[in-house]
Amino acid sequence: MVKRIGSTAWRVQVSDDGAIIALGVRADTGREYEVLLGTVDSTPIVTDLLNEMVRTHRGKPPRTFAGDAGPNHVRSVPLQPLSTRVDHGGESPVLILDFGGTVLKVAIDPAQLQQALSAPQT
Repeated sequence: MVKRIGSTAWRVQVSDDGAIIALGVRADTGREYEVLLGTVDSTPIVTDLLNEMVRTHRGKPPRTFAGDAGPNHVRSVPLQPLSTRVDHGGESPVLILDFGGTVLKVAIDPAQLQQALSAPQT
């Protein structure tokens, strides 16, 4: 499967047993690069990626996107994890989302979450 956004493309393949993830990226020059990840590596890589995004955007105004880009892109759909739980063991609760070996841990502020859930939809 190859997806195209702008002048770049990517494809994602997962082995039948879910142990290996292949990410292929085609550059503007037409050359394709492939990165193989083990499921054991996927959680820290996704965590590092998202942490860096937060670090670089903290203190900046919220980004806006064109009607067909970012969260507005047709392929940007809500994800449904295989399991969801909350860990109350630390300073603040942590939402733990398991996507079949890739586990995303998100610190949550219960008051902020409750406020967002009860806010009228716009």
